[in-house]
Amino acid sequence: MNGQQGWSSYNDGHVVSPREYLHTPVDSPVSGGGQFFSAREDGFERSAESVNGQRGYTLEAYNGQQHSSYNQQHSSYNHDGYDQERSSYADNDNYNQHSSYAGNDNYNQRSSYNQGFYANQHPDSGATMLNKSTSSLEKQSPAKRQKRRCCGNGRYCWCFSKRCCLIFIPILLVILAGVGVTLYYVFPRIPVVTFERISVAQEQGSSVEQLLGSASINRQGVVTVPLVIHLNVTNPNFIPWTIHNVTVDGFLANSTQDDFPVGEGGLLEPFKMPKKTNTNDMPIYFNFRLSTDNDNYLSAAQTVQKSCSAGGPNLQFKYKAKIILKAISWLGIKPVISDTISFACPVSEIESLGINISDLTGLVGV
Repeated sequence: MNGQQGWSSYNDGHVVSPREYLHTPVDSPVSGGGQFFSAREDGFERSAESVNGQRGYTLEAYNGQQHSSYNQQHSSYNHDGYDQERSSYADNDNYNQHSSYAGNDNYNQRSSYNQGFYANQHPDSGATMLNKSTSSLEKQSPAKRQKRRCCGNGRYCWCFSKRCCLIFIPILLVILAGVGVTLYYVFPRIPVVTFERISVAQEQGSSVEQLLGSASINRQGVVTVPLVIHLNVTNPNFIPWTIHNVTVDGFLANSTQDDFPVGEGGLLEPFKMPKKTNTNDMPIYFNFRLSTDNDNYLSAAQTVQKSCSAGGPNLQFKYKAKIILKAISWLGIKPVISDTISFACPVSEIESLGINISDLTGLVGV
């Protein structure tokens, strides 16, 4: 070949420039040799304008320089399969272009457009192919596959589909509302108990006689006075309640400020209360008993005599009542009510029973 770079030589010995090569018609002879040439090996004419219209490349040759590309990088391949990048810009300077091996001993700088066809696309490198293969395996591997979130992907709530939730949640809310209303009405509320009055028991009958001892002062020095303590009970519940039993322990506050036990009492029968009522009279039958066996008997007897005399102070009576309700007693709940009540001594009623108050202090030593 001659020393001009970027020029093409043909079998008839003629040398043409790249511009002539690209613009020469398919059946136009180069010189008088009578041989024809084509702009492409497949026999189709390809002009610089058509190349520019398809890929945006402008092929030009200035002063024997090789073709230049202004827009993109393109590569040509040699026969060994190695790819070589071409410069993306050559402004007619003396930049050396990468050349592709021509297949003989001489290396010629040639454009990928000298043969009238485009360079093939770059093949994927080994690393790129390995990454694609690994990504494909990860998508297919069950261990790598992302697990579906039960409640966080917008289609599920609490591990149920949205349709199930739309049906289940309203039903659940209705059930919870029903349970809440039921608990509000049936939840046990402790009754409110207040002292009303106290009196001497006058009833006669087997049940009263079994609970209360007859008023007496026996030779063993025991004074027994049957009393009835009337308590007012308020039922705050929305359902009727029944108090099955009440146990009461009574104490007398004497002059020495010591609480002297004066007996015990309770209900004769279960006490029933209507719902939401506040005027329920619950009688507690109580045996007021003074025993000379107690060390503080004399002080307690003097307190009673003083209160039962004309113009005497009121008796101070303390009690503790344990209320037993079957509705809540099975839960271990047994409300205890304690209070101190003050009342005038019922002298006439006690004496009507045959008890002489003045004899109480004389029982000491009996």
